[in-house]
Amino acid sequence: MLRCAIVGLGRWGQLLVNSCMERGEPKGNALVFTHAVVRSAGKYDEYCSQQSLTAVTDYQRLVESHDIDAVVLATPHSQHFEQIITATAHNKHIFVEKPFTMGAENARNAAESAQNAGVIIAVGHNRRFLPALQELRAMIDAGKLGTITHMEGNFSGPFALGYESSMWRANADESPAGGMTAMGIHIVDALIYLGGPIAGVNAQSQGSVLDVDIDDTTSVLMRFENGISAYLSTLCATARQWRLQVFGTQGWAQLRDHHILDFCPVGQQEAKTTTYAPVDIERAELEAFAGACRGGKPYPVTLEEAVHGIAVQDSIIESAATPSPLYPVERQGGFHPPSRSDRPFTKK
Repeated sequence: MLRCAIVGLGRWGQLLVNSCMERGEPKGNALVFTHAVVRSAGKYDEYCSQQSLTAVTDYQRLVESHDIDAVVLATPHSQHFEQIITATAHNKHIFVEKPFTMGAENARNAAESAQNAGVIIAVGHNRRFLPALQELRAMIDAGKLGTITHMEGNFSGPFALGYESSMWRANADESPAGGMTAMGIHIVDALIYLGGPIAGVNAQSQGSVLDVDIDDTTSVLMRFENGISAYLSTLCATARQWRLQVFGTQGWAQLRDHHILDFCPVGQQEAKTTTYAPVDIERAELEAFAGACRGGKPYPVTLEEAVHGIAVQDSIIESAATPSPLYPVERQGGFHPPSRSDRPFTKK
């Protein structure tokens, strides 16, 4: 059984532990959480007691020890790279929450460090474990959609509406281009999984409704190396949505809310809908990580895909910071509709 330390015991760190542990006992035989690395001694004593975790504040000392086999990183994005390098230097396997790192050079160096050390790095793109997404990939590969021409994806949620300036996610350095590092990177990974490497992007990102200094609305046009186009959007100040749609010459397929897959072939007016049973994708990804560490089936997100995803993220961030000018639409004299600058479209 893989002995793991959770690094970061915020909301998501606890969710990861809870997916595999119950009252201090592992739910299966793949892995067990034995330690927790926390910033403040005593802050999580009650939780650590409930899950039988030994709380420590010294990450370096823990990875140097023989008490664990792997670390599970649920820490601020900017900390991932150094934590990965420290772990690989002491031959510890790494599961890291997305994004893999901040910056493609860091991602490449982290991947090389893991390869040189002979350890596993798994990036937490948990949607890879959705049966509906796997079926969508199978439909593409089987030619059921014909020749693929375009893909679209949206991952949005209300998360930033509750952000306060003291929160690390409310910092533009940790959350550049709005919801990209929290949500949009999941769509990037899904698009890479379905369509292969991405050649170029054109992004725009803006903020108008939040009380913290991050963008709330981000949209991206993409071109893949194989020539198809794609569109990605992510908003962090609206209701929750997950949608992924693939268009081909024989029909389209759409994944909604993780478990609902619609398929509409050419010649039909209505889509056929299949609903899949919910899956604990956090437990699935961690157990897949543990299996890969034991020499079993490779983790489904390859290092090549993980590094490429961060290269795409870099390009989106850079494009959003220096957006291409929009081609202007000329006013046609008096034939111009009135501007919608009233309350629904502006924050008062």
